[in-house]
Amino acid sequence: MISFPPFSAGTFTVQVLIGVIYSWLIINIAVADAGASVIYQLEFGSEKGVSTRSWLENNSFILKHDASDSDKMHLSQSTDALHIKVKEASFGLMIHEQDVPNANYIRLHWGVSDYPEGASYEHGVDDEAILVYVFFGHEKLPSGELFVPDSPYFIGLFLCQDGSDTLDKAYVGHHFKKTGRYICVDHPRPNETVITELDLREVFRKSFGSDNVPTVSGISIEVDTTHNENDGIAIAFLKQIIFLN
Repeated sequence: MISFPPFSAGTFTVQVLIGVIYSWLIINIAVADAGASVIYQLEFGSEKGVSTRSWLENNSFILKHDASDSDKMHLSQSTDALHIKVKEASFGLMIHEQDVPNANYIRLHWGVSDYPEGASYEHGVDDEAILVYVFFGHEKLPSGELFVPDSPYFIGLFLCQDGSDTLDKAYVGHHFKKTGRYICVDHPRPNETVITELDLREVFRKSFGSDNVPTVSGISIEVDTTHNENDGIAIAFLKQIIFLN
């Protein structure tokens, strides 16, 4: 897994510039060594005259729960990103079903501007300003709960505050204890854009103890601020989701 901040506005020292170039070289070399190339990607950005929710629906996203409620969850787009602002305790999903055969890596360009207060899988507060699910296969397996829908295997990737959760640790949530894992992949500072690259097959093997990795069958963007004790506010952004072979 490689995660680093790309260029941002402002004055860079020589050391910072060298560090950024070095990070880009690392990620490019890692992909080149694996012979990887982009096989599917989602680019988020504004489209003139189209509302954000309409844009998502036009691009095969299904909005569930509070994601369809503009009073709870404000969705907007800049020229290169989807922006999600949660105004109160909310749970929303934006589901995109898409088979991506031979997807071995995922790369995310994203960040958090305001974390939910007290969010920590380590301490049982399973909240996130933004989480990207990757689903594997189409077989729906038991959730373990009577009123929770069954689901294929999935890995949920999220960003968390420094000191809250351990990086790269596969956490088990309140549901889907056998088929779902949640992994904090970076501790970015507020408003910092980071690029995260993950070897999906390797993480699946480590998470579920199986070498039989089903085909990627979709993604979902989640925001959940229902478990913390404050007002549930969170702000995050997502620029790209890229799958590589």
